[in-house]
Amino acid sequence: MSSDLTKNYLEVLSSLKDKIRLAKQRASLAVNAELIAIYWEIGNAILEQQKIEGWGAKIISQLARDLKMEFPDMKGFSERNLKYMRAFAEAYTMSSIVQPLVAQIQSNEEQNINVQVPLAQINPSPFPIVQAPLAQLSWYHHITLLDKVKDLETRFFYIQKTIENGWSRDVMVHQIASKLHTRQGKAITNFGTTLPKPLSDLAQETLKSPYSFDFLSLSEEMHERDLEKALIQHLKKFMLELGRGFAYVGNQYNLNVQGDDFFLDLLFFNIQLNCYVIFELKVGEFKPEFAGKLNFYINTLDEEVKANHHAPTIGVLLCKTPNETVIKYALKGVNTPIGVADYELTNALPKDIKGEIPTIEELEAMVDEETEKLLKPRDKKLNKIKDLIQQLNTEPIQEIRNQNNTAIIFHKFVLPLKHGIVELLSTEIAPMFNEMETTLMVGNHGFSKNEDEKIIEHLRDKVDYQCDSFKIEPRLKVFKQAGAKAFDINQSLEIVLDSNSYSIKLYGQNQPLLTKLYHQLPSIEEMDELKNKFIDEVLDEIERQVERIKEKNK
Repeated sequence: MSSDLTKNYLEVLSSLKDKIRLAKQRASLAVNAELIAIYWEIGNAILEQQKIEGWGAKIISQLARDLKMEFPDMKGFSERNLKYMRAFAEAYTMSSIVQPLVAQIQSNEEQNINVQVPLAQINPSPFPIVQAPLAQLSWYHHITLLDKVKDLETRFFYIQKTIENGWSRDVMVHQIASKLHTRQGKAITNFGTTLPKPLSDLAQETLKSPYSFDFLSLSEEMHERDLEKALIQHLKKFMLELGRGFAYVGNQYNLNVQGDDFFLDLLFFNIQLNCYVIFELKVGEFKPEFAGKLNFYINTLDEEVKANHHAPTIGVLLCKTPNETVIKYALKGVNTPIGVADYELTNALPKDIKGEIPTIEELEAMVDEETEKLLKPRDKKLNKIKDLIQQLNTEPIQEIRNQNNTAIIFHKFVLPLKHGIVELLSTEIAPMFNEMETTLMVGNHGFSKNEDEKIIEHLRDKVDYQCDSFKIEPRLKVFKQAGAKAFDINQSLEIVLDSNSYSIKLYGQNQPLLTKLYHQLPSIEEMDELKNKFIDEVLDEIERQVERIKEKNK
């Protein structure tokens, strides 16, 4: 980097460090909100510097290393995560996301629609982004949304739905995969003429079309009772597909009208709508008489079951809906709220193989049985570890220490690092001393400055490149300006070769400056950083020695 760019980088780095420290102090009050906020700040800083200073991938990589070094107890400062932060800030600027989100929320409030976006519950923060619903989702939710949903309006839909329904990341992924945004509110209804506003809008938004029953193993030739039975067996998944607010009342719910019995396929109560919702299941295409029968069920339930404080009962016909005009004509003039929605059986079995392979229910039963037999406390721990591994953002080990990679590290890293340190010392620091000599330790064997060939021969012929460490040991003898109190400076940089990785440490320090896997070599920037840290340590030791002499002379 040029000197001007370096100065600018250091200023930005210092500013980000201060902001991170501030965010850590407030973390106990709003952990997730502050985390999202500081990630947005980091991403925005990177974006601005890319525009102003032309920052590239190498500087982002350096920023990741510096932040990790400054905040070793904080995770999330990998280069990959910083790039996600940049994408996050680029996607959600103040003009493109925060203001539209607030406007949308205000619009919903004016319509008295009960959309759960609790902005007031978030503690005040200097970061504007914290005041938006963005701060209510975890970082893993945001990474998933950035990867899987490119359109901003569609992403906003899933942000709102995730907040409203409290979806986990996995549930949100399922809803994205099922293209919920193309199905929500698409049922054909007469709610506009049968329900008052804003209840009609909320009821319309509650229904979908088509409903996705991909968790069922049914063919297209099933009967209504087959569909009903399968939905009850998979009630949890069915409820998830229905969405927020539905409470299950029963199936084949009995209505007795002066001695005549009628049975509703599925009956639910929706807490948001404050009303009963009847689902009638039909395996064929929509027929006008279906609406008449459902209208009768709704009127009967309203008279016999519904309480006075409940909103009017809603009926939903689940059937194939190819002819929308027929449906609209059938619902015209009907005074009860009715919706007609399609459904999909995307996992339905072809007719020619039905019965030849196990159903989902049979497979689940077999898996549950085998799992019950085999699952032990140790297995549970292993499963937990596997889940934790998925959350790690680290590169796995590809090689262990061997002759080949030890030789590569020596030739391409250790020798260039030694020569670079010697060169830096020789220019300004060594002239302050009478003499400088540098030893390179290979295990327990020491070699002087000009004995590179001997070292190579020793490694190849004597120990077959299987030493445990390299150590660069410059020694500066007799500091001239100290006169009779002249001192020497001994400092060393050790490269420790473990079985799976190697690390670089300054003498007397336990914390490595850098740790690498054997298939990785330090970058040019990392080499420069190691040399500069070593030189800084030498200068610090000289300063300490001179200060001691100065104190004694007082």
